[in-house]
Amino acid sequence: MRSSLLPRLLAALAVVLAVAVPLAGCGDSSSSSAGGNAGADPAAFLPASAPVYVEAQVQPTGELKDNATTVVGKILRTADPAGKITGLIDKGLKDDGASYAKDVEPWIGQRAGLAITGVGAGGKDPDVVAAIASRDDSAAQKFVDGRPGGTDRTYRDVKYRYKASDDLAAAVVDGAVLVGTERGFKSAIDARKGDTLADAAVFKKARATVGTDGLGFVYADPGRFFDLAVGAAAGTKAGGAASASQLNMIKGLLTGSGLQSVAAKLDVASNAVRIDAAAIGLKTPAGGGDGPGAAAAVPAGSWLSAGVGDVGGTITKALGSLGASGATGGLDPATLLQGLKSQLGVDVNKDLLSWMGDAALFVRGTSVEDLGGALVVHSKDPAASQKAIGTLKKLLGSLNVDTGALSGADGAASGATGFSVSVGPLPQGIQVAAKDDTFVIAYGRGVLADAFGGGDTLGDSAPFKTAAGLLDGAKPSLFLDTSQVVKLLSSIAGSDKGFLKAKPTLDVFGPAAAGVSSSGDVTRLKAAVSVP
Repeated sequence: MRSSLLPRLLAALAVVLAVAVPLAGCGDSSSSSAGGNAGADPAAFLPASAPVYVEAQVQPTGELKDNATTVVGKILRTADPAGKITGLIDKGLKDDGASYAKDVEPWIGQRAGLAITGVGAGGKDPDVVAAIASRDDSAAQKFVDGRPGGTDRTYRDVKYRYKASDDLAAAVVDGAVLVGTERGFKSAIDARKGDTLADAAVFKKARATVGTDGLGFVYADPGRFFDLAVGAAAGTKAGGAASASQLNMIKGLLTGSGLQSVAAKLDVASNAVRIDAAAIGLKTPAGGGDGPGAAAAVPAGSWLSAGVGDVGGTITKALGSLGASGATGGLDPATLLQGLKSQLGVDVNKDLLSWMGDAALFVRGTSVEDLGGALVVHSKDPAASQKAIGTLKKLLGSLNVDTGALSGADGAASGATGFSVSVGPLPQGIQVAAKDDTFVIAYGRGVLADAFGGGDTLGDSAPFKTAAGLLDGAKPSLFLDTSQVVKLLSSIAGSDKGFLKAKPTLDVFGPAAAGVSSSGDVTRLKAAVSVP
């Protein structure tokens, strides 16, 4: 079993690679006459077969550096975020007798990247390797040579330092420090003689789609990852075949969807943290309808709103994809739904999915007493959604679930028809109702009436507009007002020490939003949270 040094060093690398906490203001990213390449591309040192890759700018410059310093300072609640982060790295290096200022800062360059190159079988650690740009190879070599307890080895004419107890190999190679498990390290050396990740066509497309001009970049090849995971699972003695079968099923879903890769960029403005992500290669774009419109139309004061366009069509497409991938065990989804109709008397397609259009889920309330929310579905066939009320009531009766009338106040105020269901741990019942072209499942006082509309909407509120303005043109289909969530947590946690310790950091964040769009075979997700 590996000792604790590898986890500690990888933890230190994780701090270096954590795109949310760059070393803004630490060191000087200028080139050094001692050799090295401060701006070297880490992906050019790593194998093309790597299924997961994470990159960060550890020495940002210009506006990016200024924004990072401002935002990270707010999150860490310090005027010296670089100093605080350096302290964290020093803790990871302490047992080796090293420090950031003395042993790392003299050589570390602008960018660092870490790749998973293999998935361990039987619970073993995965193989990983990191490439960190060096602006002074001589200083970097001193850092590598100074790690205690290692021995010198050579692989393909590359001399490296290896500590067997930690399965940790490190070397300075042409302007970069390579460090990782020995298998991962060797795969990086092999890549220098063959194919690198930076040259892989799928990786290039992922980079070009989201860009690498932010603080961090993440790339994943799901198909390759599951290939590795299946191989690792099959090699385990207990339950290996079953695990491999489950993973193959998931891979079948991915193959059926056409997904080639997933990429994301993390960036910062002076008052926000942003993510721009993309799923590349999808055969079927995101569903139609108007999810953002549904999310914006929920009642004002909601702290969560999630909109989905054309729910019925989206679910129908998803069921078709499951059948095509083999995830339903070879049974046609239509056959499965027909079985439900025989057993429960409900034709899912005709009685439910056929009329379901755009939908939104919203939640409001900052205490347990006033907590409430609803699922609001626009009906493409009001007569069918009205009829569904009776169908669902009958179905619940067949399952021995008691139903009653809508609660007096909410029922009268909404003018809807429907029923209520008592749920043991909830002080108020769930209410199911339909009115005109709107179908609602609601919980909480006054929620049913508000869900049917007529009052102020979330889309007109200041928090929603603030969050939407951070998405660089994308329309939000998901909204979260973190300040209200913190109030709710405060009312529940009370004087809990752990929560009180975390609350000052949580209070830093403002409204957040996310939006999805599709173009060709690329589905984009843009998300942002304000840091006012």
